[in-house]
This record gives sequence, structure tokens and C-alpha cells, in this order.
Amino acid sequence: MPRYYFNFSDGSRWFTDDAGEEFGGLADARRHAIRQVRDLKAAMCAPGIQDLSGWTMRVIDGDGRAVFEVGFDLKPDRVAE
Repeated sequence: MPRYYFNFSDGSRWFTDDAGEEFGGLADARRHAIRQVRDLKAAMCAPGIQDLSGWTMRVIDGDGRAVFEVGFDLKPDRVAE
């Protein structure tokens, strides 16, 4: 099963996922990324964090290639074929 890593950025620094998770394919990894973004957004409802427009999650495959990004507006962007 392919392993995917779910890194995210606040627009100025990256927070890396060193463990990753195995999924049956890219569609499953995308669903997981969207769930993670929703969970992160819910956790960051603090008054000090108002603007999440610069936040993004980048999904990396087991070969180290970025396969897609999901902005915290939940609009996915494919970054590689």
C-alpha cells in the first residue's frame, strides 16, 4: 500500500509528518487530507487565529513527490501527475 505524508504550513513555516499513513490510493489520501484540514480548522477556532488563508496541507507520496495540496479553504490543487 502506498504511504502518504501530510505536511501543513501556516504560510511561513512547515510542520512535517514524519510517520505518514498508508492508503489504498490517491483518492483515499485526499479524503484523509480533507478530514485533517477540517479537524485542524476546528482546533484553531481560537480568537488569536482569524485568518487561515495562508494555511495549506501538502501531501507527499512515498517517493518524496508532492502529489497535491489542499488549502484551508478546502479547495484541492493538484501539484503533480
